[in-house]
Amino acid sequence: MSTYRGNKRQHFGKGGGRRGREHGDAGAVDENNPVIQCFREYAAILDAKHDKYERIVKISRDITIESKRIIFLLHTIDARKNNLRKVCEEAKERLEAIFRNHFVNIAKELKDQDPYQYARAYTNGMQEFIEAYTFYEYCSGKDISNWDAIQQKLTYKKSQYDVQSDVESATEKDNLNPGSDSPLDVVSTSTLTTTAKKGSETSEMACMLHPQDFVLGLGDLSGEIMRTCVNSLGSGNSDSCFQHCRFMQELYKGFLSVTAVRSRDFSHKMVTLRQSLLKSENVCYNVTVRGGEAAKWGTTDDVSSALFQVQLSKDDDDEGIFF
Repeated sequence: MSTYRGNKRQHFGKGGGRRGREHGDAGAVDENNPVIQCFREYAAILDAKHDKYERIVKISRDITIESKRIIFLLHTIDARKNNLRKVCEEAKERLEAIFRNHFVNIAKELKDQDPYQYARAYTNGMQEFIEAYTFYEYCSGKDISNWDAIQQKLTYKKSQYDVQSDVESATEKDNLNPGSDSPLDVVSTSTLTTTAKKGSETSEMACMLHPQDFVLGLGDLSGEIMRTCVNSLGSGNSDSCFQHCRFMQELYKGFLSVTAVRSRDFSHKMVTLRQSLLKSENVCYNVTVRGGEAAKWGTTDDVSSALFQVQLSKDDDDEGIFF
């Protein structure tokens, strides 16, 4: 065999294959070419879209951090300290601050844009916020808001923030154009409704709440209620454990009734929800069997109660409801 095997080169043309192409004459790009100009415009549009996406992601991270802090705050509620009202008022103020300072910025970014293109940018922050907001409503004894109620809170009108500036700007335009509509017809100090009047199309902006994010946020709520159930047992308020458990049973029943699920995350939430429900039911079981000694003996984290833990498997999955 030849000792030079593997060192052979194939030469094509005068320059010789790849090396010939490297040393070929590279033509200069003609910036006046219409095709080149079109691609320059496409590049600018894509860069603007990516920058907008990253700004929304940063806002979503801030929402996630603040929502987690609110959840931790709500877990400090203790019947022995009688601090329910104080903690709920502080949590409400911080939730309203998220509406004013964070979601309004996302709404501004999504203005005149397709919100579905940026839905994945803030889905984590939205789910965490739904968890914090519904947990606040649960702790304060209110009914859990539905999707439409929260979507209305995420819809912003200029009259809520800068009515005066809108009236002044409309007044200036009216002075420049005497034949135009009155500024009081364009901007109302009470509300700004979307009508066919001049300037009404830009009077409202919204941060889209995807129904899937709302449902997944409710699924995360089960974990917080389970912790509240365990903490209630530790603080001696064993009667509330059964209320928490019944609520989680109704929530789990509602999730089971959902059919034609097109989300992988929904299946994961179902498993987590069932695990949280089993832990809450174990707490209620300990209270029923041991009575006042349940807190002293421990809950699901105790070794003695580990026998009652149910190991989930694929064969033990719920079949759900079929119609």
